[in-house]
Amino acid sequence: MLFRCSYLALVGGGDTPAWQSNQVVVWEDHLQQAVCQLQLPAPVLAARLQRDRIVVVMQTELHVYTLDRNPSLLLSYSTCSNPDGLTDLCPTSSLLAFPSVDSGHVSLVNIAQDTRTQMRMLPAHSHPLAALSLNMQGTLLGSASTRGTLVRVFDTQTCLLLYELRRGASSACIYSISFNKTSSLLALTADSKTLHVFKLEGQRESRAIAKYSLTSSASSLCCFGGEDTVIVISSTGWYYKIRWNEKGENIQKRNKIRFLLMKDD
Repeated sequence: MLFRCSYLALVGGGDTPAWQSNQVVVWEDHLQQAVCQLQLPAPVLAARLQRDRIVVVMQTELHVYTLDRNPSLLLSYSTCSNPDGLTDLCPTSSLLAFPSVDSGHVSLVNIAQDTRTQMRMLPAHSHPLAALSLNMQGTLLGSASTRGTLVRVFDTQTCLLLYELRRGASSACIYSISFNKTSSLLALTADSKTLHVFKLEGQRESRAIAKYSLTSSASSLCCFGGEDTVIVISSTGWYYKIRWNEKGENIQKRNKIRFLLMKDD
């Protein structure tokens, strides 16, 4: 979705698809019609929108197009195998983060400029990437590997490691990483049925200030709804609104709702 407007980036696929899996459609929901369409040479795994750009992610490639009725290819990048379509596009600075050709590394590029010579490559992890996220200002990058024991936070200008946030000692799949508006907190969800919240200040190594158990290990997305509130939506239809006190205890009485029953069809 493009900010709060009615533009949506839709990727084809499924059992009875309206579009094929190698197509991206920018849909104007107010008018109930397609604004533009792209056809790619391989299945599309993710798409991101900015005011004048479309970012399309495939298994080993990432393309940037103009956002208009006849999209033009502006930039193309090669990546390592990226089956989850990992990428993040900062809404305020046009900074794009995506896996590099080297496994576990992250590429950073400003897509508002012709920046091939200015691309920064960040050696984030020794294992393949599982999640990555930019803060609202594009100054911080949070990333996790397939080990899932920690999240690393980097300065996107200097590529220096600022924080190592310990999720736990056992391996897990980290689904989602999110910064709050002021970048003082970071939240993550994982297949360990947990939400962790960390404070980004002081020591480089840090443990969670708040932890909450989720209903299932299904994939989920998290975001901040306030300085002491996180919202989580799971692929099984659960909505959580979690608020904590200074001790890290959950104090939201009505904290989850099953808003959608997922079926095979």
